[in-house]
Amino acid sequence: MTEKNKTKIPRAIIMLGLVSLFTDVATEMIYPLVPVFVAALGSGAILLGVIEGVAESTASMLNLISGIISDKIRKRKLLVLIGYSLSSLVRPLTGLVSSGWQIILIRMFDRVGKGIRSSPRDALIASASDESNRGKSYGFHQAMDHIGAVLGPVLAIITLLLLFLVFGIKDSTLALRWTFILAIIPGVLAVLTILLFVNESVPENGEGKLFRFSLKSIDSNFRNYLLIMILFTLGNSSDAFLLFRVQEAIHKSGAVVDIVTRIVPLNAMVSGFGSKAEQSNVINILFLPLVWAFFHIIKVIFATPMGALSDRIGRKIVINIGWAIYAFVYISFALIVFLSPGLQVLATFFLFAIYALFYAFTEGAGKAFVADLVSEEKRGTAFGLYNFSIGLSALPASLIFGFLYSYFDKIIPGYGGTFAFGFGGIIALISMILLAVKVKENKKR
Repeated sequence: MTEKNKTKIPRAIIMLGLVSLFTDVATEMIYPLVPVFVAALGSGAILLGVIEGVAESTASMLNLISGIISDKIRKRKLLVLIGYSLSSLVRPLTGLVSSGWQIILIRMFDRVGKGIRSSPRDALIASASDESNRGKSYGFHQAMDHIGAVLGPVLAIITLLLLFLVFGIKDSTLALRWTFILAIIPGVLAVLTILLFVNESVPENGEGKLFRFSLKSIDSNFRNYLLIMILFTLGNSSDAFLLFRVQEAIHKSGAVVDIVTRIVPLNAMVSGFGSKAEQSNVINILFLPLVWAFFHIIKVIFATPMGALSDRIGRKIVINIGWAIYAFVYISFALIVFLSPGLQVLATFFLFAIYALFYAFTEGAGKAFVADLVSEEKRGTAFGLYNFSIGLSALPASLIFGFLYSYFDKIIPGYGGTFAFGFGGIIALISMILLAVKVKENKKR
């Protein structure tokens, strides 16, 4: 491969990036608003933990199965298409639920789609890239994913404003429902992109009998990496809890409400929503997607460069920098309660910007590391195990976090997050040490 080709992002990866962009637009029109919607349905942190934990654990099981199947049947595009189609059709049904527990079912089937598609898609990216630009390729794919995550909240805000101002909807929960339903449009665009523009590239030869699988075929070094990922994920709860923390800071400070009341057009709109409580709820609904979009803008800027950095200085170093950032942010979120209410809002923005760097450092490098550690014909299985390992800990991680948050908040009101976020930070520090000493890195680059 020439030097020019080594630095160029392959067309197949660009197309898969567009698919992820459209999918994340659809997802993020919904995701940052789920905490507000769950609260409007009368539920709280524990149910939020169940929703996110069940969703990710469901995806993890299917990630393993679909990865193994994709190595055997050599039809990764088919599995990718099925997975994206299922998620795109199910996700907008969030707008039709009448109680919090129904969101669990929708999120579960949404994640079923993710579980079917993720490992075959990651294997397709590995096949389309070269070892010397693999980190950059995965970083680019993540950047496209995050661009969608920026556009999604922005479109959600635009949709909500149109519903409030043009269509005259005064019920904030009804406006949320319509926003969720309209998320089907970018989902359909993702499916059409796969059908029309994604080409498949997988190895022709295959080994073993159909669907035969054994952990003995997986290198012990790779197994160590998976075990450390499981440990790290036990302290890595859903990002929905960070949004939950932001919502708490906004509610306690009243700073955002004060800002909105000083902007005449916004104040005129919000004042039409009856009680002060309902007005505050509308402001929260509009503000959370802005925070989420800001968060993903940082990811977009740094995802590709940090993936490329791992091509040059090594995957482990880049991943551990990311985990150090994660530990710093979680411990800071644990201590943020000791700031004044106004400073909590400012600190939230700062920490969200820093937290985005955790993803930039780890997402591309982490997946490229998987591809480095296994042979090409086993990559579907390897990515299945990798995604399974992360998802395996998702349910207990979110349940533990939700329990710590709620339990300690009852014992020491206002300090539940201190214990929950502190737990996550400590687990990240332990994982950093284990990765440094227990996993060997491929030095061919």
